[in-house]
Amino acid sequence: MLGGLTAIAILAGVAWLWLDTAQARDRARHLARRLCKDSGVQLLDQTVGLNRTFVRRIRGRFLIGREFGFEFSEQGMDRCHGQLTLHGSHLQNAVLDGARIGRVIVQPGRSH
Repeated sequence: MLGGLTAIAILAGVAWLWLDTAQARDRARHLARRLCKDSGVQLLDQTVGLNRTFVRRIRGRFLIGREFGFEFSEQGMDRCHGQLTLHGSHLQNAVLDGARIGRVIVQPGRSH
């Protein structure tokens, strides 16, 4: 009986993590699109991908952090790299590196 409950709990945890990661990826796509638009560059489709997942303790709470990478174009033919970090669903920071725009660093207020 205990083995069955453990298996169900593990499966539920995996399902929750998968769903939470899918929602975070959608949020990262939205943020990357907005950051690129605000910087006057074009987000390259299907380039937002999860680089790593980590756990952080913030104000006594454990949050899942995720780092996403993406690519954008400044002039239509080039490929530049960007990165953003989410703590939970909140943008922690973002960096866009391009030849024309230079290095753009975004660090919104850290209050959650």
